[in-house]
Amino acid sequence: MTEVRRISDALKVRAVHQRDEIAHDDIRRQITFAEWDREADEVGGGLAAAGLQPGDRVFLPISNAHAVEMAIAVFAVFRAGGIACPINTRLNPREIADYAALTTPRWCITDVPDVVKDLALDGCWTVDAMPRNFAALPDQASLDPNADAEILGTSGTTGKIKGVVVSHPDLMKGVTGTNMDRSRSTLNALPLTGSGGNLGIVMLPARGGATAITQPKFDPKLFLELVKEKRPNLVYLVPSMLRLILDHPDVGQYDFAGVKYLMTGTAPLPHDSVKRALALWPHVRMRNSYGMSEGGIGVGTSSNEQVLKPGCVGKLPPHMQLRDEDGNVITAPGVVGEIFGYQQHPRRYWNDPEATAASFKGGWTRTGDLGYVDEDGDLIMAGRAKELIIRGGYNITPLEIETALHLHPAVQQAAVVGVDHEVLGEDIAAAVTLRPGQAATAEEITAFCREHLADNKVPRTLLVLDHMPLNPNGKILKKDLKPVLQAAADAKRAKRQPA
Repeated sequence: MTEVRRISDALKVRAVHQRDEIAHDDIRRQITFAEWDREADEVGGGLAAAGLQPGDRVFLPISNAHAVEMAIAVFAVFRAGGIACPINTRLNPREIADYAALTTPRWCITDVPDVVKDLALDGCWTVDAMPRNFAALPDQASLDPNADAEILGTSGTTGKIKGVVVSHPDLMKGVTGTNMDRSRSTLNALPLTGSGGNLGIVMLPARGGATAITQPKFDPKLFLELVKEKRPNLVYLVPSMLRLILDHPDVGQYDFAGVKYLMTGTAPLPHDSVKRALALWPHVRMRNSYGMSEGGIGVGTSSNEQVLKPGCVGKLPPHMQLRDEDGNVITAPGVVGEIFGYQQHPRRYWNDPEATAASFKGGWTRTGDLGYVDEDGDLIMAGRAKELIIRGGYNITPLEIETALHLHPAVQQAAVVGVDHEVLGEDIAAAVTLRPGQAATAEEITAFCREHLADNKVPRTLLVLDHMPLNPNGKILKKDLKPVLQAAADAKRAKRQPA
C-alpha cells in the first residue's frame, strides 16, 4: 500500500482506484490516471539518470498546447526529487532570462526551445522527447516529504517577477489520495504556470479525482464549443475571459445545462458580469474566489446571493484578518484594512530574504490587498493598497471607480490609476476598452461616471483604448498604463493653462 506523503504519492493511489479514468485532457491528447502515473515515473527516472539531484530546479516553459505534458513533467520532477519551475511561455525573452537567473535551473523540459537556447543548462528536452528511464527512479520513500516542491513566478503586474516557493506539505493540504472532488470535470483556459492554473488545475486530478480539461489557447467561441462537447460540471474563467464569453453574439445559443458551477477569480469581478451570467444561466451556481501565489489566502463565495454583492469573496475565515496601518486587527464592520492570511506551511520568495521578510512573518502573509467586512460577515474587496489614490487628502480605491465604469453598457474593460497632480498630489485617470459593436466617447463615459460616483471620484482623464496591456494571466498591467495616462493628464492640464 502506498503511503501518501507527497502529492505525487496521491497520484499513485489514484492510478489504482481510477486507473482508466481521464485525468488530464488538453483537447489534443487525453491521459488516464494510470498513464500519468507511469509516465511520471519514466520521466522522473530519466531526469535522475541524467544527473538530477534532490533540490535541483527544473525549468518548465510549457504552453497550454501541451497541458498533458506539463502535468507529466511537474509530477516527474516531484518523483525525481527536484523542484519544478513552471514559467509562462508568453513572457518576453528578457523576463524568462531573469527568472532563470533567479531560480538557476540545471534542467529544462519545454515546448518552446527557442526561448531557452541561450540559458546555461546541464540538460534540456522537448516535451515530445522527455528523458525516460524507469529503472533509475529514486525510491519514493527516501524523498524528503518536507522539501520544496515548486517555485511559481508571481504575475509581475507591478514590478519584477519573483518566485514563490511552495513546499510538499503545502501541496498536501486536504489531500488524502482517495477523497473525491465535488466536480467530476473542470474546463478552464488558465495558464498552467501560475498559481491558479498550477495549484488549481495541474494538481486537481491527483488532489480530488476530477478530470481537468484545458483549452490550449483561450478563444470565447471555441470555449463555448468545448462546453457543449465536453459537458463539464464546472467551468473556471478569470473575469476578463467571462466578459469576452458574455459579449459573444452567439453565447445564448450554447447549451450550459450540464454546468453546475461557474468559478471565477484571480482579478476583480465586475458586478455586471455576475448579473449577466446569472440571467443567462439561472441554474448555475456562481462562485467568486480570492487567493494569491504567496499563500495563506483562500476564500470564496458559497451562494449566488454573496456573489451578487459587488466585490464579495465570501465569509472572512478564521485564517484571515484585516489590519490597520499600525498592524492592529480590525473587528468592526465597514472599516477598510489590509488583508493578512495565516498559513500552516508558510511560503517564501526564492533567493529574496528582504522581500520574504516584508511579506511573511510568523506564518502570516501580507497581501497588499484592501477590504472590509460588511454586516453579514462577508469580505468585500476594496483594491490594492499600492494602488490607493490619495486625492486632496481623501483615500480613493480604484476598484470602486472601475465598478462604476463596468456598469456602462459599452465598456468591456476598465482600469483606474492615480496620476501626479501638482496641487492635489494625485488625480484620477482611467482607461477603458469597448465591447464589440459598441460606441461611446470619453465624454459620454465621464458623464455616466458623474451619475454613479461622488464628484471627487470621477476620472478627470479618461482614454478609450483599442486594447489593454495584459500580462500572460490576463490581468491588466497598470504599470504600463500609468505613463500613458500620466501623459494624457499632463497634456490636458497644459491646454487649460494660459499661454
